[in-house]
Amino acid sequence: MSKKAPTYPLKALDKSLAILEMLSQENSPLSIAELSKKLGIYPSTIHRILDTLRYWRYVEQDSDTQKYQLGLKVLELGMAKLQGMELVKEAASYLKELQSQSNETVHLAILDEGKVLYLDKEESSHSIRMVSQVGGRLPAHCTGLGKVLLAYLDEEEQEKVIEEKGLFRFTENTITNKRKLKEELSKVREQGFAEDRGEHEKDVRCLAVPIKDHRGTVIAAVSLSAPAFRMNASKKRKLREILLQAGEDISKRLGYDRTRGTASVC
Repeated sequence: MSKKAPTYPLKALDKSLAILEMLSQENSPLSIAELSKKLGIYPSTIHRILDTLRYWRYVEQDSDTQKYQLGLKVLELGMAKLQGMELVKEAASYLKELQSQSNETVHLAILDEGKVLYLDKEESSHSIRMVSQVGGRLPAHCTGLGKVLLAYLDEEEQEKVIEEKGLFRFTENTITNKRKLKEELSKVREQGFAEDRGEHEKDVRCLAVPIKDHRGTVIAAVSLSAPAFRMNASKKRKLREILLQAGEDISKRLGYDRTRGTASVC
């Protein structure tokens, strides 16, 4: 979804945030020259901004390569935000219970700027498991969490996300046709859960369900992910049952009353 442009933009701040966002999107440190090329900002400007960000611990510089990466201060801010979110606090015990019941990886996520944003996770104890991180983002069209979050958007918002983000193919199972995706999303709403059948990562399977607030609005989703070889039909049925129950329990905790479709009076 598109961002609203600031009324009083500050160019220096815009450039500083663009640098932080670029560093967050990369899996390895970047040099001043690389940042300059990617962002179209003069190297001298990049250098001055990084020097200030380094002082405040928002970036760190490798003494050997002289390249930059995000600093711990960014993590501190992110964790402070997460700890202050009612959703994360209220869902935490249910995520732990889900992991205990399934011994598979559990994720809590929202839709942010058209992408899935991981808010919390409980990791499987299996040596072979899905790799992910809190604060990470994934496309919506090819993930179980994303399909749930897209399915419950109104038609205009759904269309906007699809148009802006596109339907990139990650595996041979990725849905890249808009009509087929819309059919899939309609099915998700009818059955109350979504599946990722190796659509983002070929060997990963995922089930996801919605979480509703006191108004009955879908505000988040919770999922169970496992390697394909562990997700047979019998296990999938079991995981679906406990996941649907967890989604209902978290929603109820947030004030949703399924019998009324609105806030609980309890």
